[in-house]
Amino acid sequence: MPRPTYTIEQLGQFYDRIRLPEKYRCHPDDASRASNEDRLDFLTTLQRHTLCYVPFENLDLHYSRCPNIDLHPTSLFQKIVCRPHGKVSESKRGGYCMENNTLLATVLRSLGFRVMSGNGELMFYGFSHMANIVTIGSIRYLVDVGFGAGCAVKPLPLVDGHEQSNLPMQQVRLRWDTLAESEDPDAKLWILERRDAAAEPWSAVYCFPDRVEFLPADFAVMNHFTSTSRACFFTHTVVVVKYLLSEDGSQVIGEMVLVGDRLHWRVAGRKEILGVLTNESERVDALEKFFDIRLTEMQQSAILGLGSMLGEP
Repeated sequence: MPRPTYTIEQLGQFYDRIRLPEKYRCHPDDASRASNEDRLDFLTTLQRHTLCYVPFENLDLHYSRCPNIDLHPTSLFQKIVCRPHGKVSESKRGGYCMENNTLLATVLRSLGFRVMSGNGELMFYGFSHMANIVTIGSIRYLVDVGFGAGCAVKPLPLVDGHEQSNLPMQQVRLRWDTLAESEDPDAKLWILERRDAAAEPWSAVYCFPDRVEFLPADFAVMNHFTSTSRACFFTHTVVVVKYLLSEDGSQVIGEMVLVGDRLHWRVAGRKEILGVLTNESERVDALEKFFDIRLTEMQQSAILGLGSMLGEP
């Protein structure tokens, strides 16, 4: 069965949502006729604006009376971009990995890109992440808009050992290697690694197998674990990450991060703690001030009594 796609009108609404510059707002025919260089330039800009205007967040698991993560592209479009016959979302909501990456994959398929959605294994967590592999010409690229803090902010070629600049002072690379705990020396995976400065050691972020495609039914199983299991920190910790765009829109320069009660940002390699939140009122205010996310009174009341709530009821 063919994967769902978005209409030209919906693509325009998505472009509005991520504030994509006019010169990059291509239609499916435009994308198919473009050169490989232009397609990569478009993909790079699309990823950058998606990261900076669609936050990574798991608020539905904490601020909803019926917590449910729906991965259907139509549901994701209505949550993150625009409801039927409505205006482009004013709530500025996003989602976690399977939501944001499914949304982007659907946009790319609608434009005629060759996209494979695969599974990622977080270190010590097993397969619980989704990322997209986009092929342009003969080169495959990792394109991830749903990892949260520390992800690759530009398409990263699947080339063993290739290093690429990321946030200021930060680098990322992919290695084709086995995991230390693997018993089969031939069981190699792509391992995404990051370092925050040239003098620092590389640290593993996540890994994924080569040319293994996950289908919607596979992600439904993963989604059930990440949204319901007590073993997954998403179910007991509020997490929101928003990337920061330079004034001229040419690069990602930092990230704003909320984890539980801790709020910080990282810009130009420097991390600054902005505050420790003590109650729900402070966290709701921080969501609006720093992430432009406004929760309704009903959403705010849904967290009362949960372990992830801050302060007293």
